[in-house]
Amino acid sequence: METALQRIIRKTGRRPVECRCRLCRQQCRIPCLGTPEDILRLLKAGYRERLAPTRWAVGLLLGKIPYIVPMVQAKQEAGGCTFFQDGLCELHAAGLKPTEGRLSHHTITMENLKFGMSLSWNVAKEWLDERNFDTIREIVRIMGK
Repeated sequence: METALQRIIRKTGRRPVECRCRLCRQQCRIPCLGTPEDILRLLKAGYRERLAPTRWAVGLLLGKIPYIVPMVQAKQEAGGCTFFQDGLCELHAAGLKPTEGRLSHHTITMENLKFGMSLSWNVAKEWLDERNFDTIREIVRIMGK
């Protein structure tokens, strides 16, 4: 069975990368989007207090979709993403970095201009995919504690 990460790789053509250049570290100041699988792993690892319900509205604002996508993601704090510490993502070494961060890179390609192939849209729509509903129910249960 194809995982969310595999689906996103297939749809976007992105592959996991590890780059610590200045431009990539700058991206880490804003929380990267995680699939329901990513967020459940973070919850099980004890990061509940650093996650929050949110709504992804980029597609609506761009006029590409007629709705907002509800999800749970890393908190944005005054200094940036809650997991951005000492110039790097603290989740990276633990293997818990959310999908958008695992696949994002400082290069700009034509894919960035095509909504259907964009990394953020493909991660966000995992929150609408019925294959993830059991995982989302578990996230809601844990967040409700």
